[in-house]
Amino acid sequence: MKQEQQKHPTPWRPKGFIQWLLTILAVIAFSFISIMTYYIWNPGGFPNIMSAIGVGALIIPTFLLSITVVIIILLVLAVWRKALIARTILIPLVLLLSFLTVEPIIEMLHYAKNESVSVSLRSHFFGKTEITSKFTQDVVYMTTSEGVELKLDVWPANGDSKKPLHPAIVQVHGGGWVEGDKKRAPHWNQWLSELGYTVFDIQYRMPPHAGWKDEVADVKSAIGWVAEHADAYKIDPEKINVMGRSAGGNLAMLAAYSMGDTKLPPSTNVPSVTINSVINIYGPSDMEKVYKNSPSPDYVQDVMKKYIGGTPSQFSDRYKILSPINYIQENTPPTITLLGTSDRIFPEEQAEILDRKLKEVNVPHELYLLPRADHVFDGVPNSLSTQFAYEKVKAFLQKYN
Repeated sequence: MKQEQQKHPTPWRPKGFIQWLLTILAVIAFSFISIMTYYIWNPGGFPNIMSAIGVGALIIPTFLLSITVVIIILLVLAVWRKALIARTILIPLVLLLSFLTVEPIIEMLHYAKNESVSVSLRSHFFGKTEITSKFTQDVVYMTTSEGVELKLDVWPANGDSKKPLHPAIVQVHGGGWVEGDKKRAPHWNQWLSELGYTVFDIQYRMPPHAGWKDEVADVKSAIGWVAEHADAYKIDPEKINVMGRSAGGNLAMLAAYSMGDTKLPPSTNVPSVTINSVINIYGPSDMEKVYKNSPSPDYVQDVMKKYIGGTPSQFSDRYKILSPINYIQENTPPTITLLGTSDRIFPEEQAEILDRKLKEVNVPHELYLLPRADHVFDGVPNSLSTQFAYEKVKAFLQKYN
């Protein structure tokens, strides 16, 4: 019997170093891709490493494509070296990766078509954006009582507009209210300036050097400074728009909606400014609900406690005061909101709450929920999601400027 087994070895069993190596690599690839797939289809758990990889898979066009190429190379080697176990594992992985790559693209193309937006697959994969616009850096707009200077960058309008005065956009950076700086969205700033808008990309104080009202107070001070310097920068003081991404979107809405409210005064003695419109890119609108319902509770609750000082049960009044939805009224500025349906930081619910509240009081607004798009979906300048956002923001700004 033993002699017979030796003559007919199990065909599946790897033989030699190469077959064993390919089998081990296939098992590792299977484990990695399985976990990654889970975090793609169940967005959450940020910032653990596999959740972060899930973000990359959803927002970087070539991410999954590159992994697919690697797996195909391993499969070819497995077929060539007759590594049967490796081949059996790798074939379904290639099919799975192909689906994960193609499905979000088809979803986004279909959504763009339904919204009458033209997007380019060529630009999605091969487009490049170089930052060539000249802008003025580090203009001081206020100095705190502790002597800290807060600065902004000015991206002058360089479009073909023949208007003597240009509309302005105050750009509020994201970073979970606790990190980040201006210069986080240079592709947005350059694109907007090329359309004929002067962009003011601002700093604001953050924990541990800021109180819970200071961030929005600084944003209001920056807006007031822009209005006071309208002549110097040749902007129309009646056409000041506010834009932000993530936490910056929240602060942009909060500053615009609560303008003139004594509960949230500016940091400096600047005039109250009527905001022309608000561009909210995946920013939350109800602070208590996002604290409780974020798909990534560990991350979101940690940064919100640093920002606000504690939990909603400890400081319910603060959470209400810092929620843009609580300031919505008939004269609230027109607002556009874009958020991905796979956002693992701020759920769809946040955009829907805002949409309902704006609708109740007949505020002009637009809401776009981008299929299979994650947080920071516009981080790659030429992706399908970014192209879509560009076109919708462009049309929105043209309508109100």
